[in-house]
Amino acid sequence: MSVQTESVKTFIDNPYEMFKQAHDINPIQWVSFFNVNGWLITGYKEVESVLKDSRFIKEIRNIVPDEQMPPIPQTLLPVVMLNRNMMLFRDAPNHTRLRGLVNKAFTPRMTERLRPTIVEMANYLLDARKGKVEHELIRDFAYSLPVMVITELIGVPKEDRERFRVWSDSFVKFIDFNTTQADLEAVAPYLEEADRYMRNLIAAKRVSPGEDLLSGLIAVSDSGDKLNEDELVATCLLLLIAGHETTVNLITNGYHLLLTHVDEMKKLLENPSLIGNAVEEILRYDPPVLLTSRWVGEDMEYGGQQLKKAQTALIALGAANRDPNIHEYPDVFNVSRENVKHLSFASGPHFCLGAPLARLEAVIALEVLLQRVHDVEILEEPVRRNNIVFRGFEALKFKGRVE
Repeated sequence: MSVQTESVKTFIDNPYEMFKQAHDINPIQWVSFFNVNGWLITGYKEVESVLKDSRFIKEIRNIVPDEQMPPIPQTLLPVVMLNRNMMLFRDAPNHTRLRGLVNKAFTPRMTERLRPTIVEMANYLLDARKGKVEHELIRDFAYSLPVMVITELIGVPKEDRERFRVWSDSFVKFIDFNTTQADLEAVAPYLEEADRYMRNLIAAKRVSPGEDLLSGLIAVSDSGDKLNEDELVATCLLLLIAGHETTVNLITNGYHLLLTHVDEMKKLLENPSLIGNAVEEILRYDPPVLLTSRWVGEDMEYGGQQLKKAQTALIALGAANRDPNIHEYPDVFNVSRENVKHLSFASGPHFCLGAPLARLEAVIALEVLLQRVHDVEILEEPVRRNNIVFRGFEALKFKGRVE
């Protein structure tokens, strides 16, 4: 099985057709996938197993000496070093240490405390649309809400919120499988700018701490161990950028699914208590992140295949969610589906740290949209974002009456 570069648009428009073919062939198979050759893993059990297996690693330099790696262009070195300090790209014991320290500050209680604030923010954004007939979901609502929430949580001044759009776009470009070196060099200055901004904000919080996550991360310690400056920068940017990006996609994908599945929307309108289950089904059916990856850490036999050290494992979360061995009618969107299982927040040590917040934001966002926006009609076929890792739309234009 091989996916060629010229089919990028076809994949972005409908990745599930390729995933369906993969299910019919083998849950673990060697592919040429855009700019990557590696093992494509699509079965639910196989994906979950790989995500939990410490033999599949995030840091290639743990198994390949630096002198054997291609040299890092000088223009990309600051960004590479930034990424190396993000827990997303670390393995145990470094990942375990970072995650443990962050968990001390980023607690479920802190997330739940945001509920009334998120409701207020969502209504504020829709209040601004009263009297208007045509709307664009991302510009008018789905982008702004997660930015407002995460910047409020971390302690970023309100006047700086808009700066995160270009930084977020640059970050997702940096980790897309279909990105060229020219693409990376084009976005690197924006990520360096984000790095400088965060260092200045950390310095300000050290002098004048607040009741926010960044101040908590600065203060947190474990037997005297603390996050150093580089780790603080990387952790906050990861939460700000990656967390915001996925929530925008979750809200937008979810509302689009409801607008294009009127019977499912009707179920929610008639039975609002289904909203939590509906968000889980949205995460299963069309997740905000389609793919993640690992390096094969050692030679091994896995799922009947011979994997070699330093090969790439392409982990298809979106495919696992539609595994016919797990779900009956996996390609049907059903907000009342029982026992919804998905891996959209991954599994194992890298299970998404922000999953409770993303779920909370999505539930509130969709509740408010359903309660307050009526007579909705999509104005034009939305275009998918040109990214094969993150699944979202460029824009979602619709007509509707906001009450």
